[in-house]
Amino acid sequence: MKIKGFIIFSLFLFLSILAFNSVFAEDKIYSGGMIPKLPKTPNDPELSNGHVYPNWGPPCQRYTYSVIYRDKEGREPEYMKIYFNGKMIDLNKTNPNDNNYKNGVRYEYKYVPNKIDSNFYYFEASNGVGKARASIIDSPDNGPVLFTSAFDKNEIAVVDKYSGKKILSFSTGKEWIGGIALSDDGKYLAAKASKHIYLFDITKAKEPLWSFDCEQCRIGDDVKGGIDISGDGSKIIAAFGERIALFDKSSNKPVWIYKEAGNSYNVAISKDGNYMAAATAGDESNLNSNLIILWSKKSEKPLWQYHASGNFHDVSLSDNGDFITGSTGCPDRRFYLFSQDSNKPLIKSDPLTRDSPVHRAKISADGAFIAVGSEADAGAVFLFAKDGGQVWKFPTLQGSSVRALNLTPSGRYIGAATFDGDAYIFEKDRNNPIAGWKVNASLGGIDIADDGSFLAAGGTDKILYIFERDTKTKTEVSFSEYIEEVDISGNGKYVAAGTGGSAYFFETYISQDRGKTFDCSKVTEPVSESQMMREAGYSESGEQVISSPCGDGKCEGPETIENCRGDCDPKSKRLERVDKNSQGKFPGMLTGFAFLGSIMGLISYFLIVKFNLLGRKPDVRLKLNKKIIVGTLIAATLFLLSTLVFMVLNKQESVQYEPQENTRPFEKMKNSQRQEESPGGKQAICGNDICEPGLGESKENCPKDCSAQ
Repeated sequence: MKIKGFIIFSLFLFLSILAFNSVFAEDKIYSGGMIPKLPKTPNDPELSNGHVYPNWGPPCQRYTYSVIYRDKEGREPEYMKIYFNGKMIDLNKTNPNDNNYKNGVRYEYKYVPNKIDSNFYYFEASNGVGKARASIIDSPDNGPVLFTSAFDKNEIAVVDKYSGKKILSFSTGKEWIGGIALSDDGKYLAAKASKHIYLFDITKAKEPLWSFDCEQCRIGDDVKGGIDISGDGSKIIAAFGERIALFDKSSNKPVWIYKEAGNSYNVAISKDGNYMAAATAGDESNLNSNLIILWSKKSEKPLWQYHASGNFHDVSLSDNGDFITGSTGCPDRRFYLFSQDSNKPLIKSDPLTRDSPVHRAKISADGAFIAVGSEADAGAVFLFAKDGGQVWKFPTLQGSSVRALNLTPSGRYIGAATFDGDAYIFEKDRNNPIAGWKVNASLGGIDIADDGSFLAAGGTDKILYIFERDTKTKTEVSFSEYIEEVDISGNGKYVAAGTGGSAYFFETYISQDRGKTFDCSKVTEPVSESQMMREAGYSESGEQVISSPCGDGKCEGPETIENCRGDCDPKSKRLERVDKNSQGKFPGMLTGFAFLGSIMGLISYFLIVKFNLLGRKPDVRLKLNKKIIVGTLIAATLFLLSTLVFMVLNKQESVQYEPQENTRPFEKMKNSQRQEESPGGKQAICGNDICEPGLGESKENCPKDCSAQ
């Protein structure tokens, strides 16, 4: 019996080694008006990955607009142009010798801006029989986004409302703040930076209780992610990269992570912490993007999701999660209201703008009222009732964008701010502000106290304002960068703020440098796009590398000089040592086969003797020989130990990370961009669901839009 047990143990150990070896193998695997649309034909070429690199930065830096041209028949383009600020300009091949039009040829245009201004563009190509465009929906893309600030002094701060002093100031350096949220009592502060999630207890320390890292998340984008916290501070929902994670305040280890969300504009959590939702970006044709997604705290499996033709820019939940609201960008441009029970909208508004996103949608605690903010050139504040549709509309002066808006839990008061520097407080019973202020800045972040007694807002003048409703006075708190995130604690004692540039993408914002012409005699050359992709963990083909064996001679994916000097430091000699050590793999293979042969031989011997497979007569049958068994087992054990030693010696280190973003870094979210200034005069577009008699539309020439007039 002892011998049988030993044999069974040896077999089990052998199978375990096989499984162990398979894990080793896995570790080594690494990987103006709207532009009329063109008619579609079977002969059209294809344009893809149109973008500008870098997508944001200062004047006097060189920016490259590029696009990939493909033709299924391999036809070269008859022309390849970029529409740039009203002009059609020829593009040049990145590689003049590349003529493989079936696989795709990259074309580019380089530009050095000398003003803080908008730059509208799209790409157009013809192969002689068909045409194609890229970087355009109804109007051209806008980029790069130009700032004079380097955004390298970003900050998370908490201000005591009564003293007007910062009681917490935490530097995030180059990382932009994509979300900030205080618990009702102001004790807990959750913040989302470009590469980190933080939780603070502001009563105890100036450093975070914990942080969660997202090293492969990138800095600088309008699709910023977001964060929210339950009323008691016990649960935190955060969006980073293409993931959504639920945290408990006690740990930076997520309760669950949802890995299929795509990039998100914002998240929300019910006051009781039982339900959470995300607003995601993407592509109109991809039914798993442009979503409102709803979860319960119990599981990362969504309760439901809803797809729209435009990006969802915002999401908000009632206190118990019974109702969910959201708002969309182009070409959808609507406000939505859902119940927890179904992804069929209770309200799907008509389009609220001509060709600009509906940027904000906030819901009252009981779900009875929803405040909505829209962008230029149809900037406005709307109030909707769950049971009665639109209550009122307040068009802003000159149609200025409303990207900052919030609603008190009771639904009685609405706080809103514009890119022209106007801040307002409204009551739900009237569409005229009951209080208003004017500052010389574009205001991208705002919150209103739960009792409606004051507003907190911040913008491009780097000042956090606290506006008092009754006295019309204001308190000012200085920051070092643009303010884009603001939150007030439920008890009204604290105001949290975060800095960054996301709220100011693709919009004409107020800047003291606007209109100034810069001397660009010295041009800044950015890091090459290929180097940036490598540093961000992308291969030459544009796919994200999720692991890389240290010692393979390639510095890629998560490898750095710190964690793999042999691959990433040209001066290192470690590669030579790795090559020499690799010669030890062959003995390891031999000892492995020897171990296998010993075990198989022992099993064969046992079966032959035990079951008389040789057919001998009883008087001459073989008997089990302990010396043979023990000797074979000793040999097998030695071979096994040798194999394990060689496996450890031969194994290369593998530097790995879980990818946070699976899209190519500059495959832009087309629906997140829109034109805030018309390159030419405005023109009516029949079919956009808005009757525009001032632009020439009528029942006769556009019955689709004007049949109800």
